[in-house]
Amino acid sequence: MKRPYDALSYYEVLNVSPDDQSEVIKQQYYNRAKFWHPDHNEDPKALEMFQKVSVAYDTLKDANLRLQYDLLSLVYGEADFPQIGSLKIYKNQSDEDDPSLRVLKQRHVSGNFKKVSVSDSYDICNFREAGEMVLNTSISNWLKGWWGKGGWKATTGALKYNYQATAADDRENLKLLIHNALAYRQEKNEKMAWIYVCHALRMVEKPSREYDLLDKFFKTLSYFPPAKYKIPYWSSTELKVRQCLFPSVLIGFILSSFLFLAVRGGWFDFDKSAHQSYYEEREFSGGVLVPYDMIDAHIIQADSSVHDVQSLYHLKNDSIIYHGPDTRYDPLTKGGRGQTVRVVGYTADKNWFKIVLDNGEEGFIHRSELIKGIGRPVPENSKVFNVK
Repeated sequence: MKRPYDALSYYEVLNVSPDDQSEVIKQQYYNRAKFWHPDHNEDPKALEMFQKVSVAYDTLKDANLRLQYDLLSLVYGEADFPQIGSLKIYKNQSDEDDPSLRVLKQRHVSGNFKKVSVSDSYDICNFREAGEMVLNTSISNWLKGWWGKGGWKATTGALKYNYQATAADDRENLKLLIHNALAYRQEKNEKMAWIYVCHALRMVEKPSREYDLLDKFFKTLSYFPPAKYKIPYWSSTELKVRQCLFPSVLIGFILSSFLFLAVRGGWFDFDKSAHQSYYEEREFSGGVLVPYDMIDAHIIQADSSVHDVQSLYHLKNDSIIYHGPDTRYDPLTKGGRGQTVRVVGYTADKNWFKIVLDNGEEGFIHRSELIKGIGRPVPENSKVFNVK
């Protein structure tokens, strides 16, 4: 069984542990090479095993190559293990050296009325490029994704997947960081190697084998950064906002359009009491319409007496007082700012109050024109308020 962190089975072939010292590895190489030497081992696999032992020892006997092998074995398997010593540097979408690369994973959804297609992409990019790609993918998914059976489920599922993938802190990203750290070191670009290993160190747990190997590599670098060096920017929160921006705008537009049409079409009434009218007209002989002033049936009587200070209000402004609870009724009189009145009733929606004036007349005024409490002093002999 393949041992952990031994992608090409080098430690297994030599029958040693990744923690063994170089002396142990050297001794085991002599033992295994002697055993598998085809001159005296007639096993059909002897030559193959002898070659494997030699290749393994050539890598593990060199401290630098061994460290590279150990680091690459953290993130690569046997099938995709790269050639040590000739690592390709991953660059941004413009094919430029970039200190802030990440692997951006995205799920794409497209429907054609018959079926919905779902595919995943893996792009190496910097944060600016990621922001553009995330927004474009979100717009594309929400415009094309729901045209087919199961499209809505696939589109919302892609949004969840893409939302979580923006963190860029998984094994694929650790692979990129370790790979580029080693590749830049091979190109003698110590600064870029330092940046990438710093990224990787922040991604792994401490203590762990991953951290120990990365820290060991870090200490081999000869680059010394400025005292206040800042690691290149990558904000998963901002990318998550971009993921949700277009669907939020789209859903908001749909809901507001529906609400607008519903209100315009009279499909429902949010608050009938807010615009309920108590104005009535009756037709008399000759077809003449006149206001119908018998409205007391609509008025809720308030407990009020000329000795009750709790029923006293005053006018906020110079206001018109009407015969009925609607501006279409004839004006009764004009009230002055600060004039004290007594409330004796109100409509069911409490938008209009029935009040008594100093001369004893009763009229109606909108609630927005009243302030609770005494305003100007009540004149002598007023019908509004008398002290016992």
